[in-house]
Amino acid sequence: MNSSRMHGGEFGSGRHSGTATTARRHGPARLRSMRRQNLSLVLREVMEKGPRSRASIAEAVGLTKSTVSSLVSELMARGLLSERGQEARGNVGRPGRLVALSDEAVVALGLEINVDYLAVCVLDLTGGVRYERFERRDNRETPVQETLDALGELGRGALETVEAEGLVPVGATIAAPGLVEVGSGTLLTAPNLGWGETPLQMEVAVRLRRPHLYVTADNEANLAALGELWQGHGREWGDFIHISGEIGVGAAVVVGGELLRSGTGLGGELGHLEIDPGGAPCDCGSRGCLEGIVGQEALLRAAQLEADVGTSIGLPDGGLRLLLERAEKGDKATLDALSDAGRALGRACAAAVNLFAPNTLVLGGIFAPLFDWLIEPLRAELEERAFVARHGKIAIVRSELGASAAVRGAASLTLHAVCADPYLVGTPAS
Repeated sequence: MNSSRMHGGEFGSGRHSGTATTARRHGPARLRSMRRQNLSLVLREVMEKGPRSRASIAEAVGLTKSTVSSLVSELMARGLLSERGQEARGNVGRPGRLVALSDEAVVALGLEINVDYLAVCVLDLTGGVRYERFERRDNRETPVQETLDALGELGRGALETVEAEGLVPVGATIAAPGLVEVGSGTLLTAPNLGWGETPLQMEVAVRLRRPHLYVTADNEANLAALGELWQGHGREWGDFIHISGEIGVGAAVVVGGELLRSGTGLGGELGHLEIDPGGAPCDCGSRGCLEGIVGQEALLRAAQLEADVGTSIGLPDGGLRLLLERAEKGDKATLDALSDAGRALGRACAAAVNLFAPNTLVLGGIFAPLFDWLIEPLRAELEERAFVARHGKIAIVRSELGASAAVRGAASLTLHAVCADPYLVGTPAS
């Protein structure tokens, strides 16, 4: 049980005086830790439930009104909360002033490296997009350091723009298409990029030239799922599996509103599930992997199309646009390729559904705009192969965030880190 819910005041019950004794027993470090915990408790209450009065926050979190007022004042000083009018009350008594998340100060940066593009997004604490940009480039054709230089330049441009508006960036999260050791922010391998071990967190932090920023890194499929959870409709879907398609294919599972992670954090590689044992070799070292059938370049080849790499970000040229145009015109080779891809996705999803029994499957990345051509063969394979699907309805939905999911999830992850530890944000005096 959370200690702040066990007691009524910040350090104990507000009904007795033991603060001096508590301070002597625990010392300044302990008191600071408890203060941090209670700041987070209040901030989470507002983040999850919307604008609240101080009295309603105090009742919900189990702290005294005076303690909550003090905590709210500090959170306002850190630019995390602001006052927004008065609460509507149907009973007698003076209405309290509402406090809400502030969109006028703190922002977080999301950065994404993918095979065929770089992206940046800045979100404020309410989830509002303050800056977003995609830059198409084939990152397999450039050395690692050159790609990281380009990412750093993209990130600095975003930071300079929002700083000029008076906003305060507090951190950045990097999304990468490979295995990421989250604790150290190290990219272990990214087969589709041809990258080996790279200290991503450290390298990007240096290039952003903001030593005070909190910087971390994670797998892009994980962050896409979190983007759907926090920026999309994820809370309406129940437990869901998000499947993101680009050049590669990744997946992540959300259970009970939380990202499901293994002990190492290295799971979710649905794209390297073997679909055809006699299929083509994959960059991961196996054969017949899912992404070799349903990844964007595989789809282009199957549809007998030649095009430069291009993602689902809506650029006027590139492979995805050609696939869509041909599919809409009823081109047989394209329709056959998409039907085969839907069946392959269905076989892979059947394995995941039998294992996790989610409420919802979410198709993101390039699969979102191609949804209408993938859904029927996918559903047919799923119903044939997934025992669980035959005994309970599983919704299959299109991501509305598409290719933005990972970069927005990256920025959101930093904002949630701030919510967990408001001390990541300084006060004007500090």
